[in-house]
Amino acid sequence: MSDTSPPRPRSTEVLARLVDAATDASAFDLHRVVDLAGTLLGARSANLLVADYALRTFRRLGRDGPVGEPRSLEGTLAGRAFGTGELAVGGTDPTLVCIPLSDHGDRIGILELDVDDWGDEQAAAAVQVQALLPLVLVTNRRHTDVLLRARRSRPLSPAAEMQWDLLPPQTGSTAEVSVSGTLEPAYEVGGDSFDFALNPGRLDFAIVDAVGHGIAAVLMSVAAINGLRNARRDGANLISTYLAVSRIIEGQFPPGTFVTAQFGSLALGTGELTWINAGHPLPLLVRDGTFIGPVPCAPSMPLGLGDRVEEIRTTSLQPGDRLLFHTDGVIETRTPDGVEFGADRLADHLVRATLDQTPPPETVRRIIQSVMTHNDAHLVDDATLLLVDYLGPHNDAG
Repeated sequence: MSDTSPPRPRSTEVLARLVDAATDASAFDLHRVVDLAGTLLGARSANLLVADYALRTFRRLGRDGPVGEPRSLEGTLAGRAFGTGELAVGGTDPTLVCIPLSDHGDRIGILELDVDDWGDEQAAAAVQVQALLPLVLVTNRRHTDVLLRARRSRPLSPAAEMQWDLLPPQTGSTAEVSVSGTLEPAYEVGGDSFDFALNPGRLDFAIVDAVGHGIAAVLMSVAAINGLRNARRDGANLISTYLAVSRIIEGQFPPGTFVTAQFGSLALGTGELTWINAGHPLPLLVRDGTFIGPVPCAPSMPLGLGDRVEEIRTTSLQPGDRLLFHTDGVIETRTPDGVEFGADRLADHLVRATLDQTPPPETVRRIIQSVMTHNDAHLVDDATLLLVDYLGPHNDAG
């Protein structure tokens, strides 16, 4: 290595220097923190590649947003690191290192480094960077548009802007459960939405589909999701929640409009799933790599049309179960010559991803890409997935 090569990092110093830089920098100076991370890891250059809303491309973060053309996730070293969640090293003289960055499982992008070589000391320091840099990015994106600009490979519609601002992270995880969701079409999404919260001892979740398209449908889904959140945070039971949100939709929107939904909670210690089906397609269960079938629940009327709950369903999940919630836009989408995607095809994709041990966020990404390939990227209705992987109870005593 030449005398001008960046010094090797001392992993014990990396965290402190990054904390100092993040504290001193303005919210929009994210590129400076990225540059410092690269320097601390002995890189000649460092880039933050931010995944776009559709999770198909990366954009390189510059001082005021994205720089350069979108770069595909498929068939690239950065895409491999993003999909597996594991650091990837490729090439020689120079060596390219791709470090995946995520916040509690929610994938942000890749720290791409150009280094002369890569050794154990740098790899140890990279662990510190992986732990801290996502926290810096997530904290600062509430104060600046820089990171959110980099998520766009093309303009968002106003309806999609509203919907993405409504969503929780696309992935969340604990030792007991992982939950991942996605929306399509990402840049023009209308009335579909999902929500989740990782609360002590349970996962609370919801998936909704408002009738119609555009901003009118988004406003309905916004009302539904926030109504569900309000009831959940107030500690309301499922029946009270259903009735309260149904009254919101009925009272604020034209007669005959409605929102289909499924919502409930998963007890993390027992795997007991308690939920309501408000006129929504049934979720699909895969257990031990085998498709068990749709999980039954008697449908109540959609939110806005109903005044009673037909059934509160209790479903027992086992460790390793994968439960996929979806909107009708997934299974009803068709090829240009009219072949429906269908529930069987959706289940087949879920089984194959399970047998391949594909991580939950990558599973929903690949399935939704298959949906878009099936219809030649021409959806006539929004398509939304919410995947729950129940990992089993966690023993804190260990």
